[in-house]
Amino acid sequence: MPICAHPIINIRKCKRASAMQARGCARHRPFSSHGAQCGGAFVRVLRTTPQSARGRHCGRCKNTHRGLVTESCSSSSAAHASTQQQSAAAQPSRRQLLQLAASALALAPALEQLRLPSASASQLDVVAGPRPLDGAVKAAVDKALAANVEKSKAPVMLRLVFHDAATFDERAGDGGADASVVFELDRPENKGLKRGWRIIEALQQSLKGTAAEGRVSRADLIALAGAHAVAMTGGPAIDVGIGRKDARGAGPEGRLPAEDMAADVQRAAFAAKGISTRDMVALLGAHTLGNKGFGDPVTFDNAYYTALLAKPWAGAAPDSMAQMIGLPSDKVIADDPECKPYIEEYAASQTRFFQDFSAAYRKLASLGAVWT
Repeated sequence: MPICAHPIINIRKCKRASAMQARGCARHRPFSSHGAQCGGAFVRVLRTTPQSARGRHCGRCKNTHRGLVTESCSSSSAAHASTQQQSAAAQPSRRQLLQLAASALALAPALEQLRLPSASASQLDVVAGPRPLDGAVKAAVDKALAANVEKSKAPVMLRLVFHDAATFDERAGDGGADASVVFELDRPENKGLKRGWRIIEALQQSLKGTAAEGRVSRADLIALAGAHAVAMTGGPAIDVGIGRKDARGAGPEGRLPAEDMAADVQRAAFAAKGISTRDMVALLGAHTLGNKGFGDPVTFDNAYYTALLAKPWAGAAPDSMAQMIGLPSDKVIADDPECKPYIEEYAASQTRFFQDFSAAYRKLASLGAVWT
């Protein structure tokens, strides 16, 4: 019989040494004279033409039978069976490969959901977050703060923190706690902050030659000095991490809340920075420090809130001193329906005020920070 030119896909079984039955050719069922005697049964061939075949050699005899290279060749011999098992273990069968591919396709939707969005280098910096201040670095920073920050300077140090960080805008993604305030000291809203910046420079000088040199940025020192100012005046101890990157230029203008803002405008201004109404009211409690008339100027307590509820400036005949208490923006929040519940809460519990102020301060001191 002439050799068939059509590809034979799968050989069922070798019945005898001179003939075999095959599938895959619609015109020629039998295919004879397969060549050398093997002594085993040919089970299947991956793909073949009458001239060549792709598959595994018989593990025992290594013969190529008339161009047909068998995938497996069975034999009663134990040695042949062992070789066949080793070959099967080394290389998976087509069925196993197909099953593996099907499993991978089934898992694809789940893997797609787990895939993280791509991020720019600056975004990855932000995600890094602060490092804890501890060990020899903390010891050096604490010593420098104790030597350079006097109690009388506590109000200006706390104000410096807000004016540095509050240039942040969540939608624009710029501004924030990056020490850019050093380039903004001549802006009208920053009047008086040069005194605070001189203390930051003194702190930086004090850290030279210590474990903190080169590891604590100027933006870190602003946040740390503000927290130190709160603690030294009787307020809560606030843990502040380090790792902020210093800016190389001024931040955006016109983003600090004005002193005469209405309550709803204030809330919107803080919301644009990612600060909630509760956090805003807690942060405004920092006005208890300084010469705004809310109790002792160097005592951090909840006197700000008790004064807002008492409204000494709103009596029938308020004296001139009472009229000078607070800023216009302070007075209007006392009657704001969204702010008043928090004012009442903090007036009733200084402990709760300290807890919420600590959380809000950490958030403020991280606004827009790029972490190194």
